[in-house]
Amino acid sequence: MNIPVDLSSHEAALSPSRQAWLMLAVIAPMAACYPAIKMGLEFAPSLRFAGLRTLLGGMALLLVLVIRRKPLWPKARLARCILPLGLLATTLTFGAMFASPAYTGAGIGSVLGNTQPLIIIVLAALFLGENCRLGKTLALILGLAGVSLLALPALRGQAGNNLLGAMLALGSSVSAAVASVIVKRLQPGDDLMSLTAWQLIAGSVVLLGLSAVFEPQGTIVWTGGFVGILLFLALAGTALSTWLWFWLLQRSEAGRLSLYLFLVPVFGLLIAIGGFGERLNAIQAGGVVLILLAVAVSVFAGRLDD
Repeated sequence: MNIPVDLSSHEAALSPSRQAWLMLAVIAPMAACYPAIKMGLEFAPSLRFAGLRTLLGGMALLLVLVIRRKPLWPKARLARCILPLGLLATTLTFGAMFASPAYTGAGIGSVLGNTQPLIIIVLAALFLGENCRLGKTLALILGLAGVSLLALPALRGQAGNNLLGAMLALGSSVSAAVASVIVKRLQPGDDLMSLTAWQLIAGSVVLLGLSAVFEPQGTIVWTGGFVGILLFLALAGTALSTWLWFWLLQRSEAGRLSLYLFLVPVFGLLIAIGGFGERLNAIQAGGVVLILLAVAVSVFAGRLDD
């Protein structure tokens, strides 16, 4: 795919402190999505669940555009990228994310599903001209080590078709990373929300089509609890987090920004401890410390670079 670049819409960079606070608004709903998905899968087949989530998320963004009286359709150069971006950022990312837990244990899924920062840093160096400085490299190593420690207890009890599950988890990270670099390179400017909305809708249509083929016997149990989970995932976990992530990408280095994603499993673990009574062991505590140290190194290196 030939991706045009519009450097004229370059946005002003954010300060490291403001960037950190806004990334928390991205990370918190993303982390809460994992237990919400686990609960929601009891009521709906995975691909159909993922398709409904992203469809409602895209429609919610279109509603925001209608309320704000903004154009619903992006410029022609961006409209050409809706379907490819939807396949990457929505169909592959969310489809693999929802399907991987059925084929592998939580450990492999957690490690490979959180390698997005590593992939983004490599792609940003190759296609965006970003430098991989010492601070960023150190933060990346600490973050990957921390995620591995968080997943270590689950890695000891693997079950299921680990190869397929591992490929799905890694595929989710790769597709999300590629989509992030594409959006960063496109520089959509004022059309970001419409581009985000339509790629979510385009990707969701493919997911629902795949569900019709591979989950023909699957049915949705429409309960109040499931509707609440679906709305949370669609609005906070998809519409808000996806748009805000893409918005931040326009104003910050993709590689450094991606390092904050290491906090997703930390927040997820804290949610599991507070909401489901899970306990934090010494190894996981070490993983949390390493990830927090990785983010601190990233923020400190960002201040020095600025």
